[in-house]
Amino acid sequence: MPILIALLLLFGATRAGADEAPHYTLRYDANARTMAVALCLANAAPALRFSGDDSAPRNVEAPLRSSGGVLERDGDGWRARDWRAGECLRYSADLGRIGDAQARRSMLHARATITDPAGWLLMVDGSGDAQARVELPKGIAISTPWIPLASSDGVRRFRIPHTPADWLGRVALGACDERVIAMGGGRLHVALGAGVDLAQRDKLLRWLERVGHAAIPAHGRLPLTDVQVLVIPVGPQREAVVFGQSTRGQGNGLTLFVDPAQGAGEFDRDWVAVHEFSHLFHPHLGARGAWLAEGLATYWQNVLRARSGLLTPRRAWEELADGFVRGARDTRARARELEDASAAMERDHEFTRVYWSGTAYWLDADLALRRASDGRMSLDEVLRRFASCCLPSKRAWAPEAFVEKLDALAGSDVFARRWREYRALRVFPAAPDLESPADAAIRAAIMRPLPAPKVEG
Repeated sequence: MPILIALLLLFGATRAGADEAPHYTLRYDANARTMAVALCLANAAPALRFSGDDSAPRNVEAPLRSSGGVLERDGDGWRARDWRAGECLRYSADLGRIGDAQARRSMLHARATITDPAGWLLMVDGSGDAQARVELPKGIAISTPWIPLASSDGVRRFRIPHTPADWLGRVALGACDERVIAMGGGRLHVALGAGVDLAQRDKLLRWLERVGHAAIPAHGRLPLTDVQVLVIPVGPQREAVVFGQSTRGQGNGLTLFVDPAQGAGEFDRDWVAVHEFSHLFHPHLGARGAWLAEGLATYWQNVLRARSGLLTPRRAWEELADGFVRGARDTRARARELEDASAAMERDHEFTRVYWSGTAYWLDADLALRRASDGRMSLDEVLRRFASCCLPSKRAWAPEAFVEKLDALAGSDVFARRWREYRALRVFPAAPDLESPADAAIRAAIMRPLPAPKVEG
């Protein structure tokens, strides 16, 4: 009995320490481009473990406990025993070195210092969301995926969602121009990188507002209260938007690489931003589910632009038809199953096959829902219900769990049955007939602007 009691006390104390909200104080030195971190917990615990992503052990410098207690390396993290109430873990991180190394491997050639916070902001294993106080020098702004709280001059406060360490996020520090765009129950926290003049800034903000409204499906609101939008100028390019990426680490963010000198018409013709916004409406699906995630965003990038007037409906259908042709051409003879190709997409570069196979899946499902319900049920409605019940999500969803949930919300077997068929395909799927007279009214309804729903709040 004494051993059992001791184990219960040990487990209870550990959970009490881990479940509380960790509190960070972050002090940024703009000249040295370093961040001083103090991670404090109010409660005592017999043992705690601190970790980030697999790069964190290389990036965290001189970690010390304020009590002088022992801090042990433990794989890709650190472990502390006999943690005292009110104790802090203090260390520094050279964000300039980290950001410069990341920029050499990517398109992040920006004047701001941009890093993935999981590489230097240690989290407490098993804890919930954290609180952060960020102290910034004058003239320095911060763009994060974290949830903003009440702030004051020179001090920003945030809630930091605890997400898996291997989920990418971005924190930018520098002379960014910050703006908030209120939209459908949520806020876009826009940070425009240095090098954008006033006219370009106004043009980009108008464009982002149009894109945001175009990307809100039938339920008329963002599924998240706060979304980071980091806009990085990359100099003269052939297109207005060169590349985009959605991120989920420690909150939801979008990064858009743009040529700010391009005209407003060129930005209106862009599809990248709507594609990335569309990723806000599904959970993290992992590599096996990449064909579902990218297929949904590719389907929406055409449908939602048509509904908002950025494309004509006819042109949207042409874009879909052209994509299916390219997807079929990119599917090699004796190809592996679609789910396997999806899992290996980054390595083998079968992007076109994976994206457009997924697009065919979502169009197929949308058509089937509308046919079976005489137009009363649609992909819009199912995703609205999913957003209401299940977003934001701080965990990954298995693809099968996602499609089964959609079926439960729709009262159908449309999604899971087709998922089982598509995931095993070794050929490009037989894309729905885009000229069938029987589906003419449904096709028109898909691309038709939706009536503005009533939005509470």
